Amino acid sequence: LLLSVASNAPYTSARPITGPWPQAFPAKDLCSNCGLCRSATGVTSVTEACAFIGDGMARAERLEEPVHGRARRFDAAADDLDEAHFGVHEEIVLARGFLNNAQWTGVATGVALAWLERAEVDAVVVTGAQAAGSGFGAPKPVLCRSAEEVLQGRRVKPSLCPSLEVLDEVAADESIRRLLFCGVGCAVQALRSLNGAAPEAALGLLPGGLYVQ
Repeated sequence: LLLSVASNAPYTSARPITGPWPQAFPAKDLCSNCGLCRSATGVTSVTEACAFIGDGMARAERLEEPVHGRARRFDAAADDLDEAHFGVHEEIVLARGFLNNAQWTGVATGVALAWLERAEVDAVVVTGAQAAGSGFGAPKPVLCRSAEEVLQGRRVKPSLCPSLEVLDEVAADESIRRLLFCGVGCAVQALRSLNGAAPEAALGLLPGGLYVQ
């Protein structure tokens, strides 16, 4: 009976990296501390997902078609370079926010609040602070399920934040089927590249259930 239980138990060799940063991390001094390697879910994809290993940020262009359904369209001869500069899009709009106590107008936080309150997503990842009043020098990822938690992401925090270290928490929560991730470019690329560019499957999300801003 003991042997049977042991043989049926799930096994994974993936272990989050817990050593000193950046020395213990694969990208060493180039590491932006995105948090990918700090989760068992993410560390298995580091060689194909990290923005500072191998082809690095050049992988972003290869993600455009899987994510958006097509690559960028532009014509230098016709001076049509909008998508060359701004990426794949249907329309570019000017948004004005109205959130109190925001850094600027609160557009990003407002979008996150609206999507959560309208049940467009089940959870939102934002950059909060380790303690009230600790400021931008102590960023902390927050997996939000309420408006109050989303508001912890107000104001720009120009510090490195391991936003992706919450991936194990997302994957373990069966109630999270649609996720909005708010983060910087290298973290977004790593997240989109997870699990061979199939992050929804790795995180237990619905197909197409990952959104970023």
